Order: sequence, then structure tokens, then C-alpha cells
Amino acid sequence: MMKTAAPSWVMAGSVYENCVFLEGKVDEVALLFFESESCLAYDESDLPRELAELDLTYHVHLPLDLPWDDADEAARIVLGLMDKVRFLGVRQAVLHPPVTTGKNAFSVEATQQLLTVVTRAWCSHGFDCNDLLIENIEGADLIDLAPVIEDLGLGVCIDIGHIIAYGHDALLDRTDIFDRLRMVHINAPADIGTAKGRSKHVSLVHLDEAGRGVARKVLQACGEDCTLVYELFNWKHIETTIPVVEELLLMEGQ
Repeated sequence: MMKTAAPSWVMAGSVYENCVFLEGKVDEVALLFFESESCLAYDESDLPRELAELDLTYHVHLPLDLPWDDADEAARIVLGLMDKVRFLGVRQAVLHPPVTTGKNAFSVEATQQLLTVVTRAWCSHGFDCNDLLIENIEGADLIDLAPVIEDLGLGVCIDIGHIIAYGHDALLDRTDIFDRLRMVHINAPADIGTAKGRSKHVSLVHLDEAGRGVARKVLQACGEDCTLVYELFNWKHIETTIPVVEELLLMEGQ
């Protein structure tokens, strides 16, 4: 049965307060380690031992500001953060890859090399390559990276909102990528079709019919070992999204 998850920020409060609130509502919490230095500085007051006593499992969302001009440093940060949550048994993490199109883009070849360095460090640290999940983001729809994802044995996290906001429609036909799907980020982009606010995450109730078609296709591609992450940072938005997801999962393919 697919696991459900929510971010470690769905209301004002500490990570622990959010996790206490989420216990019994979802199976897993995505620990949001969005900023490298501040999250490396976390201590027991930020990640108390009591987290391990909750009826929850955990995975990590790795920083958005990894220094991709230095793959060894990026790997050091990734593994340093994973060490911080070793006491929670965390084995899985979501990684934003270097961008391959747009401003400050890396070449596909350079990106492949960067991911290879980080993946080798990840596996040398005792983790399964399939538990390092590469997410489609603005500037990286994963299509160019499909060969290295397969060669390195990496997993994939598909973000529904990013497909819609950034025009990743071609991704939907890539069975080679969907065959490696381990996690789905469930959200709709705000202000669909405009630049302003397009990367903000809102409830799926805001999707139009085309957006619902995208969400249905992604959700129905999930296997039993896939985690559905309601990547919304307000519990009320998650509450309104859950019935939409349940409906889309039951719809017949079109």
C-alpha cells in the first residue's frame, strides 16, 4: 500500500510540534532541509530524540542551495545532513539536480559528472542508490538526465506542480523515467500560466481539467512502494487535496 507523507512544516511551530500534529494523519514526514548551512547547524533542540518515538517514518528533502560548482562539497553536505537523522532510520532523500537549461545551467555532461560524484559518495556511505530520488525542477525536466539516472541506479521523484508550471509535459511519456518512480510531490502551481507565483504550491482543487489529467497520469503510475507526498505547507490545503487525489486514483485512464 502506498505511503502518504507531508512536509515538516504544515503550521507554525517547530519540527517536533509539526510531527506531533501529523502523527496519525500521514505515514511519513518529509524533513525539509532546504538551506545547507542552517540545517547543518541543527542540534538536538531542532531535531529532538523524541521524534523517534512518534508513529512516523521520515525522509529528507535535501537543500535547494547545494554548491553544484563543487560536487565533493555538495556530497559532504548531503551526507552531513543524513548523519543528523541517522537516529530516525532515514534512508531516502529527494535531490534537486543541477539545472541543464536556462540561467546558470550546467551542460548535460557536467551534470552527469556531478551526480556521479554525489551518488558514489551516497552509496559509499551505506545507502541504496535507488533511495536517492532525483526531482524534476525548473531547468531540469529529467529527460536529458534519464541515461545517468538509469546508469547510476537512482530513484525518481516526480513533482506534479512542476510539470504543469514549467512545461514538463514530455516527461509524461517517458516510461524509462516512470519505471524508476519512488515518490510523487502532490501540489498545484499558483497562478497557472503566469510567471508570478507559478512555483508556489497550492491545493489540487485549483487544477483545471488539463492539470487534473497530468495529476491523474502521475498518480496512477505509482506502484505500491511509491510515497505520495502532499507537498503543501498548510494543513488545510492538504485536507482539501486528499479527496482530489483519492478521486484521481480511482478514475479510469483516458
